[in-house]
Parts: sequence; C-alpha cells; structure tokens
Amino acid sequence: MRKIRFLFVVVCAVFLLSGCWDRTEVNDLAFVVATGVDKGKNRQYRFSVQIPLPSSLGGAGSSGGGGGTSGEGPFLVAQGTGGNLRQGIEDIQTRLSRKLYFSHRRVMIVGEDLAKVGIMETLNSVFIQPQSRLSTILVISKGDAVNMLQAQPRMEQFSGEAIREMAKAGINMTVMDAIQNIDRQGIDTIVPFIENTGTIKKEKDGKEINMSSFAVFKDDKLSFTTNKNESQGILWLLEKMKKKSFSFPVSKNKELTLQIINHQVHPNVNIVNGKPEFNLSIRATGTLLENEPNLRIEDPKTYHWVIGQMEKKIKSDIQTILKHSHSLGVDIFGFGWNLYKTHNQDWEDKWKKDWANTLPSLKVRINVDADIQRATNSGKIEKE
Repeated sequence: MRKIRFLFVVVCAVFLLSGCWDRTEVNDLAFVVATGVDKGKNRQYRFSVQIPLPSSLGGAGSSGGGGGTSGEGPFLVAQGTGGNLRQGIEDIQTRLSRKLYFSHRRVMIVGEDLAKVGIMETLNSVFIQPQSRLSTILVISKGDAVNMLQAQPRMEQFSGEAIREMAKAGINMTVMDAIQNIDRQGIDTIVPFIENTGTIKKEKDGKEINMSSFAVFKDDKLSFTTNKNESQGILWLLEKMKKKSFSFPVSKNKELTLQIINHQVHPNVNIVNGKPEFNLSIRATGTLLENEPNLRIEDPKTYHWVIGQMEKKIKSDIQTILKHSHSLGVDIFGFGWNLYKTHNQDWEDKWKKDWANTLPSLKVRINVDADIQRATNSGKIEKE
C-alpha cells in the first residue's frame, strides 16, 4: 500500500512539475529603460524607445561603458509611427530581433508639441499595459522627445538614467501622480521640463540634459513653461526646497546663499461674503553657505534685516507663479482641491463649475516665517 502511494505521488509530480513551457530567454528580450512620444503627421504618434546594448556596457569583449563591440555607444534609440502608441511599438518591433520588454522602463518623455494637444491618451497607454510601471517618471521635453533619448550625458551611460536621477531630486512626478492630478477636481498638473544643454555653456544641440523649468498644465494640455523665479516658487509651494540652495539679494550685486534644511506650507481657508480667501503660511529654515557682502549675521539687528530680505524673496517667488497661473485659470497649488475636501457642498454648488474664472480674483495672503539656524560663513570680524 505504501509503494502504491509513493508511486501515485511520483506520477502526479511528473505532470505538475513539467517545466517552463512558455519561457522567454533573457537574451531574447530588448529591455526598454526610457520611452519618448512625439506628435506625428496626420494625427499619428511617433513612439521612441531607448534600449541599453549589453555588448557596449562594459565587461568581457568590450572596451568600457562608453563603447564596446558594437562600436555605436552604449544604447540604441529606435522609433516607430502609428495611429496609436501600440501601433508605434509594433512598428519598432518589426525592425528588432529581440522582443521589446517594458517592465524596466523608468522614464517617459512627452514632446512639447504633443503636450500642447493633450497627454491623457499617452498616460493611459502606460496605465493599461501590464508590463508598465506606474512609478515611471514623467517629463516634458522642449522640442521632440526623441532628441532627449539621443543625448549622451557624460555622468551616466544613457540619458534615461540621468533624467531619472535629476527628476528624483526635483518634484519626482510619476505617471500615476499625473493621472491622479488630471482626474482630481480643483488642481492642475506640474511636470518637469527638460532641454538639451552643454556642460560649460548652453548649447542648442548639447549632449547634456537641463531640468530647471516646469511644464504647467491646464487639464491635460500644456499651458506654459516657467522661468527661474516661477520655478523656485513652485518648489516652495510643493515643499520641495529641502536640501536645495536658495539665494537672495541683500545689497547691490551681493547675495546670501542658504541651504534649506526644512520648510512647510500650511493653507488655511476663510469664507468671506460667500467667497473663499486663502492664507498660506510658509515656514523655512536654512543654513548659511555663502555670505558675499560679509554681513555680521550674529548681530541681532543685521540678522533680523537679513531674515526680512529672505522672507521678501520667498513671498515674491510664490506670488509670481500664482499670479501667472491664476491669470490663465490654472490652479497649480490645488486651492480648489482644498475646498473640495473642506467645503465640499459649497464647492459642488457654488465654485466648481466656474473655478477657472474665479482664480484670477482669488485672494491669497502669503505669510513667511524664515530662520537661519546655523552659519558656515558668518562674515568678517573687524579687528579693533
């Protein structure tokens, strides 16, 4: 009886442990690390992929990370065209010997022209594709996205990795975050904006990537891109200034530079005569890094004056971006979203339908409380 039972277990194991009949070998896959989507002609899309070339990434038989047996650099950029993104992928696949594999994609770049038309269809293509990660970083490119994939930053082996690292240090906007913001009431989406540059000076066709601006959306369409002061205002509003440098003028051609070690934004809404009014309380703390005019920060009178200049600059940057965005009916901070959560019935009945037209006249008071906790350069100490 015991032998019969043992034989039965063995026979069952033969059928249950039959091996991986549908396996795909690793060397049959093309691992996509970044993709780009551009607007094509006649309502078509141009879909691009960036694929590392194993033979050029170092190791046996290669000459290092920047070159190798292929002789064409460490990555391949391929592009396909189609009426939708799936057709673009299939167009690329017909010219590759390996199967495209998207589970390792970290970055999606959308071209500026396509962003002006709308990005929701592009984002949905990531959402519905089983291999895709919703944690994929989303950026908007100046010009065509494929040009950013072809860039060759010197600090990384391919541009997709450089963009990912830079985005992580910024606002770290993912595909999931963008989809949620577009779907939410009373808030609009902000996405990092990238362009080609050089390491020494700005070059039109440089190999490096510059990520110093933001693309501001109204619904899912690109509304405008920010300048330097507006970009800094966005970082303050989104609480993304921690560990970043912040400079502000204190005299003619002289500035103080701090490293922000902590900051918070606390919104508070009041309903006055049936209309919402907001108070934004900004708390910022920094460490002094550079003291160009050599001010005596330890002197109480000088310290309070410097703090006043710091608070003035923070307030000015925030006011600049709010004024620009609100004039276009764009709610970058999410004042409407705050009303949706705190005064839901009034939002649904009074403000939701005409919120874009309400924004230009929305009263927002900004109160900044700044502090310099430590100083690495306290200024000159005059000898008696």
